[in-house]
Amino acid sequence: MKRTLGTLLVLLLVTAIGSLLLAQRRDGPPRRLTDPEDFALAGGSRVEFHSFDSQAVGKPMHYSVFLPPSYATSKRSFPTVYFLHGMFNDHTSWCTDRYGNLPPQVEQMMSSGEIPEFVIVHPSGESSFYTDSADGTRLYEQYVSRELIGEIEGRYRVEKDRRHRTVGGTSMGGYGALKLAFKYPDLYSAVLAGSPIVLLGDDPLAGIDGSESRSTQFFSQIFGQVYGNPFDREHWKRNSLLHLAPQAELDGLRIEMLYGTADRYNGL
Repeated sequence: MKRTLGTLLVLLLVTAIGSLLLAQRRDGPPRRLTDPEDFALAGGSRVEFHSFDSQAVGKPMHYSVFLPPSYATSKRSFPTVYFLHGMFNDHTSWCTDRYGNLPPQVEQMMSSGEIPEFVIVHPSGESSFYTDSADGTRLYEQYVSRELIGEIEGRYRVEKDRRHRTVGGTSMGGYGALKLAFKYPDLYSAVLAGSPIVLLGDDPLAGIDGSESRSTQFFSQIFGQVYGNPFDREHWKRNSLLHLAPQAELDGLRIEMLYGTADRYNGL
């Protein structure tokens, strides 16, 4: 009998991942694995690292996959969680000591029955905000929402319907997760955003242009690469959560957001 994944249980896991990733430090161990290799965990789970040639981005794109304890010993298909990293991180960051080395913790939660088993996909999103660039040369939104799903569902034994697919992320990835869930209600049944970067107004650069701080100058440069330089207001509106949310078909979509009182970019 096929087991159905409840969206509440999906959110329990994504919340756990989000909470741990939000506890990042400014210094300490490396943010990324420099030479990642597949590895097995004590309880039978496995983490694999792959890449595929993305036509949307125009180069090979990398991702990691967590396969649950019974994946290798069963024939059933599993639900999928797509989890999007924050700025400065990549598809390996969740396996580093800096971010809590999360795969063993996820395995323990599954083995104890606290959460059901499912596949976790952690793609590299670079500093794209998981958004197609205004000039159309780097289509990161299409890469995640179309190409990556096709790659995973062609390579792994996973369910291929909305009910068994969810998306989450932290910081830049939290914004990306909400945006994808709002834009593609046919793809995801639940979304979790941990400290998502949500910028207000019709011009997100208006409040940071001219600032001398390193962080604001960095954001201005990154935003220019994604939303146009000069700034493309219409492209921004097509990707602004404040513009998307009122128009999105949100019936049946579970939404959860987490914010901390000491989030790093408060007051940017």
